[in-house]
Formats: sequence, structure tokens, C-alpha cells
Amino acid sequence: MAEASTVNITRLIDERPLGAMQIRVVVLCGFVALLDGLDLQAIGLAAPAIARALQVEPHAFGAVFGAALLGLMLGAFTLGPLADRIGRKRVLVASTCIFGFFTICTALAGSFTALLVIRFLTGLGLGGAMPSFISLGSEYAPRRIRSLLVTLLWAGFPLGGVIGGVLASFLIPAFGWQSVFYIGGIVPILLAAVLAAALPESLGFLVANDAPPETIRRIVSRISPESGAGAAQRFVLGEERLPGVPVRHLFGGGRAAGTLLLWVPYFTAFMMLVTNSSWSPIVLGQAGLGVSQSGLIMAMYNGGSVIGTLIVGWLINISGPYRVLTIALALSALAFGAVGFAAPSLNAVMALEGLGGLFLGAGSSGLIALAAVFYPISIRSSGVGWANGVGRFGSFCGPLIAASLVRRHWNIENLYLALGAPGLVAALFVMLLGLHQTMRARRTPEDKPSGVLAPDDRAVRP
Repeated sequence: MAEASTVNITRLIDERPLGAMQIRVVVLCGFVALLDGLDLQAIGLAAPAIARALQVEPHAFGAVFGAALLGLMLGAFTLGPLADRIGRKRVLVASTCIFGFFTICTALAGSFTALLVIRFLTGLGLGGAMPSFISLGSEYAPRRIRSLLVTLLWAGFPLGGVIGGVLASFLIPAFGWQSVFYIGGIVPILLAAVLAAALPESLGFLVANDAPPETIRRIVSRISPESGAGAAQRFVLGEERLPGVPVRHLFGGGRAAGTLLLWVPYFTAFMMLVTNSSWSPIVLGQAGLGVSQSGLIMAMYNGGSVIGTLIVGWLINISGPYRVLTIALALSALAFGAVGFAAPSLNAVMALEGLGGLFLGAGSSGLIALAAVFYPISIRSSGVGWANGVGRFGSFCGPLIAASLVRRHWNIENLYLALGAPGLVAALFVMLLGLHQTMRARRTPEDKPSGVLAPDDRAVRP
């Protein structure tokens, strides 16, 4: 009997050109990110109308935003590690169905309490989807363009915000606030069926979990027909396997300090990202800008975020991740801090929100790309999930803090200064992470393990 040939899956994906199947994976995962952004922006713009319908004060929506973000946080913390155990595709399809169903239920909420429960369950589905689609997209991307593809994938999030802002500005006045959630719920359910039929499971996950060779061979043959042709083959990964509970490995292998330093900018950047989307329509409305104007402002903010997300991967490949992210996050703080002084000038607020979206979009999507390659395949969903869970905790805290400040009658200038301040914290900790990784890389100059990412690593490498 002929000896089985060995196929290194990691090397195969890194060395082959990007194929049609890999592009399909990134596009489908990007659609899930788009629906995440659409849902977030829709609830922010619909909040004033929902508050009137349910006869509650606008500041009470801090609890509604917080309920969804608590669900997002718990979904990321629990379903990310679950995806490392049972598969990214299974968790992604199930999570997409969950958030689609409960988005429709949002339109049917008859009381404030029901709305809180429904938004929590919607967030649970959204939080579970994120680590799975980020892991899937990154694991089918060659190393040389991995950071670029992950940031392109994440561009779906702000693009969904643009679509949500434009849709809401037209649909809410014409058809009522419920119309946005009917559309935002039906589409994910249809997408889940497409994902189930057209999305492959992660090759890295299949190999790491000793899936049947024939299952792996069918996918490999679509990436590289010559590599998947042999009947007697042994498939391996170019990374170590980490047995046991995935979460504990986030702090093993010298990754503990890097993990903690990474979590701080996640917390603060996502705090800014969601607080601005959630509260700006309400705060700007009190400053004299109507729903349609707020919709345009939020579309500008998300449009800037799309541009920042699209270009940051290219900038990282040129200058390294830490320098780019430090500058972007610091500039986002300055842009948001100035919004309150520009209101109620529509043009000035649109310009500053666009710049804030540009820099924060670049910073947050760059952090997503960083986490996606910071951890080895066997714990990638856990690493991405927990980093995003920490980010979602920041998202959970931010709107509640904003609600408290609004309730205390802070003026609009101080509200936006408070919104921008976390960007400076994020920039500081990204810089510290870069210094930490530089020192660690110098201690292990040869064959750097996963999690060692020096500032001169232009293509964000695993």
C-alpha cells in the first residue's frame, strides 16, 4: 500500500492564489456583518418613535441599548468558544437565524419590558455570529492578504449602518418604525439558508478536530484541485493544537499580557462605536436636528467608517498595525470631541461625524484583524469571541453611561467630549501593546509563535 501523502492546510492556503470559493466565504461573512450594522443603526434611529409609541422617556432607551449589547457580549463570550468545539458554520447559521427572528419580534413588541427581552435575545444571536464569521473569513485568507480581507469583511458592519441610516430616514416617516425591523429580520433568515447551503466549514477546524479525510478532501479540491486529488492523504496544520478548554489558552504560551493589552482598546473603541450610533440621533434631535437630518448624519458617520475600514488593511500592510491604529484612534477622539461644538450646524456635524467614522472605523476594524491573527486556529474563535465580548461589554457600558449623562442634563459639548475621550485611552493601549510585542519578538527572534506581532510585521501575520 502506498504511503499517504501529507497536505499542510495552512501552507496550502497561504501559497495558493485567492480562489472563487474563498471569495465567496468572505462575501457571505461580510453580509452577516452588514446585517449586524444595519440592526444597530436601525434601533438608534427608531428609538424616538418607539419611545413615543410605548410612552417612555428617551433616556430610558439606555436600558434597551444595554439589553441588546448585554446579549451581544454574552453571545460572544459563550458562542465563540462553542464554535471552536462544534464548528464555525453551525454556530454562524444558528446565530443568524436567532437574530433574524428576534429582529422581527422587535417590530411586534407591545411593552417596554417585552422590548428589553427581545433586544437581549437579538443581541445574543448577533454576538454569536461575529466570532464565527471573523474566524471563517480569516482562516480561508492567505497570510499575505489576511489583514486586508478581514478588514474588507468587517466593512460590512459600517456599510450596514449606512444602509440602515438611509432606510430608516425614508421608511420610518413613510411606513412607521416597525417597517425597518421587518426588513432587518426577514433578510437574515433568508441569508441563514444561503449560508447553510453555500458556506464550507473552516478547513482549520476540520483538521484540528480530526474530521473524515473525505470531508476535508472535498474542500481542498476546490481550493487546489491537484492537492485534493489523492485518495491516500494525511491533512495537517502548520500550527500547534491546543487541547482542553480553549479560553484558558488565551493566557497561555506567553499570550496573557498581550491578551489583556488587546482587550482595553476593544473595550474603549466599541464603547465609542455603539454609543455614537445609539445616542447621537437622540442628542442631536434635542439640539434641533430632525429624524431625516439625523439619518443623513449617521449615514455620513457610517460612510466614513466604511472608507476607514476599506483602507486600514492596506495601511497596516505598509506601516504595521500598531502605528496605524494608534494614530487612527487618537484622531477619532479629536473628531468626536468636536461634534458638540459644531451642533446644530448640519454640514459641520456631518463632516465631523464622517471623519470620526473614518478614523474609528479604521481603528476598530484594525483591531478585528489583529485579534483574528493573534491566536492560533484551534482557539481563534475563542480569542476573537472574548476580545469582541470585552468590546461588547464596552458597548454595553457606553450607552448606559450616556443615558446617565443625558439624565443629568449634560450639555451637548461635554457629552461629545466624553464620547471622544475613550479614543485616547484606546490609542495609548495599542501603543503599549506594540511595545510589548516588540520586546517579546526580540526575545524570540526565530520562528515566532502565534501572538508575537512586532510593529515591523507589515502584513499582520499569525
